[in-house]
Amino acid sequence: MPYILKNNKIDKRYEEKFFEIVRENLPVEKIELFNGLLDIKTEIIKEFLSDIIQTGGKLEKNGFDEILSLIFSIRRHKEKILNTVSVETLNNAFGLLADSKKSAEIRTGRFLEAFSYEDVIVKRDIALELLHFYEPGKNVLWTSWVYRQDNGTGCLPYTADFLKRTWDGNPYIMPFSIREMKDEIDYLYELSGKNGLNLKRPYGADILLSYMYSDYVYKMVYAESKSLSIGVPEGFTLMKKLLGIEKLEMRGMEEAG
Repeated sequence: MPYILKNNKIDKRYEEKFFEIVRENLPVEKIELFNGLLDIKTEIIKEFLSDIIQTGGKLEKNGFDEILSLIFSIRRHKEKILNTVSVETLNNAFGLLADSKKSAEIRTGRFLEAFSYEDVIVKRDIALELLHFYEPGKNVLWTSWVYRQDNGTGCLPYTADFLKRTWDGNPYIMPFSIREMKDEIDYLYELSGKNGLNLKRPYGADILLSYMYSDYVYKMVYAESKSLSIGVPEGFTLMKKLLGIEKLEMRGMEEAG
């Protein structure tokens, strides 16, 4: 099966128009703001995982509360996780993610096995988001709002639809490995650079994908009801929520001051 993005033909006219629209609506100053907030998120997660190792897995539950609050896709599960998963299990499972000597695939697999929660999508989202921000130069962001391979949803296929790729009848859905998802994100950087959208690694793709998802949410709600769309947060607010950084702006200002 083909990748969603890579190795599929693009209609050049749609490609150019797509990036022209993104450049108009995602100004450089906003990209820089997001980069700064995502740097802060990385610092928090690195410190958290380092504390687990340094304390020998003795962190209290309030530390896990803060970290889980940074992951948009699992927030409605947060209370249930904290109420049903023991603090010993939390320390053990999260500690496995900090083992930089192991590959992301091995760490994710061990986390899924050790973390006693029934929803595997939730567990996977936790592992892959933390691995991305713990080692942002090595691991890409791949939570369920980016792409769910079990049902083919997320902002990655939504982005592909905008680029009007030719389709030969074969399904886009495929059981991506982490390596294959990294290839997709690398290609997104390549396309963006070629079309004048300056996305800096390691967070540029995160910012673009969150922009596309917020666009998707607004259009879906607006299609259902113009009046309901009034209650949808404006694009940049929704992007901050998706990236788990909406509460970090005050911290960023305090550090800058």
